[in-house]
Amino acid sequence: MKKTGRHYRDQYFDNYFDFIRRETDENRRKEGKKPYSDATVKTWATDTFYLERHESRNFLEWLKNEETFKEAEEALIRHFKGRRRNPKKDAEYYVQRMRDFKKFLEENDGRHIYLP
Repeated sequence: MKKTGRHYRDQYFDNYFDFIRRETDENRRKEGKKPYSDATVKTWATDTFYLERHESRNFLEWLKNEETFKEAEEALIRHFKGRRRNPKKDAEYYVQRMRDFKKFLEENDGRHIYLP
């Protein structure tokens, strides 16, 4: 079921983008590499919310625990099947972005957000 709401993306995108930028820049510096471009970081931040755009389930419910992350991966594979070469690998990437968002919430806003 398609959902048109973008509540969490709209609410957190800019701060989440900054969080990803800080995290990746620090890691890249440690590796002696250049930071990723803003376009790459924006893509990561946008991809995080794929299920918010395409499923009716409250987005935060996907972030509850390992079981719900697995459910998210399965939902993503269903969306990607027939449209992408490697739906499982792509789904793993999107779930990792969702894990990053959960980390962002826990570190920056955890006391204000209830993860169902």
